[in-house]
Amino acid sequence: MMQQTSNGQCIAPAAKKMSSGDFGVTGDTRLYWLGQAGFVLNTRGAVVLLDPLLVTRPGVPPISETGLELLNPWPIDLADLPRVDAVLYTHTDTDHLGPETAQALIKLDPIFISTVYCKEKLTELGASPVRCLSGVPASTPRRGKNGNSFDIGSAKIELLPADHPWQLSDPEKYGRIFGPEDCCGYKITTQDGVFVFPGDTRLMKHHLDLRNVTVLALDVSVNPYHLGIEGAVVLANHLEDVLLVPCHYGTFKSDNTAHTGDPEVILGKIRNGINRGRILAPGEPLILKDGKEISPA
Repeated sequence: MMQQTSNGQCIAPAAKKMSSGDFGVTGDTRLYWLGQAGFVLNTRGAVVLLDPLLVTRPGVPPISETGLELLNPWPIDLADLPRVDAVLYTHTDTDHLGPETAQALIKLDPIFISTVYCKEKLTELGASPVRCLSGVPASTPRRGKNGNSFDIGSAKIELLPADHPWQLSDPEKYGRIFGPEDCCGYKITTQDGVFVFPGDTRLMKHHLDLRNVTVLALDVSVNPYHLGIEGAVVLANHLEDVLLVPCHYGTFKSDNTAHTGDPEVILGKIRNGINRGRILAPGEPLILKDGKEISPA
């Protein structure tokens, strides 16, 4: 059973410190969960970050740039990032596009890939428009479309549709409602496997059209504008034999359902979920080579 707070919130496993070597050239593909919805994907030396949050404000207890208390430290400090080739954002919520993290990453001069709305936010934060590539996921309106597929090194990155209009819970309070062109997920095809990151989304028909996936980043939060328990189970059961990496839980001390969830509970409801699940500590790698999982050296 996983560790819990006094209020019963599930806590992710203790973070493992990452080093500059995790960002070097490899003969395989390595996926690291950063916490919340953040990931590092190092595919044979091409380093891609997805929805990274890496800023901790001074004080005790530690507070993230979202203003929420951290249950686990980030596995790497921003100052220790040696290089990044690309940063992918799924949408502009601050638990995904952290403005302080983004401003620090701009100094490393990566390529930013996102939706058009994310690109607008990134340029407001100081990113060069030349370094920001935006696309509209397939099957959504084509307003502002630059494309929905990009190459970073040997990796092919495709934008996937997402459905995350969480502002509908109180439009007067939250304002602009995310439309289908404002949010996305990603499919990243590498030499060693296909990785799918749905992003914050309710279950959609296109999810059930996915095929030949190797690893799924599985949102286990229980919020109704996310997959939720039922959606996570349906998607994971559809993608039989796919490795499942739980995310969007156990990072912030919060009673918001977008930050709560128990991966063991959800994996227990999925066919062969316990064997397929990889509950990673932040900073712990899942390593694939030529389509097969391998153990760290």
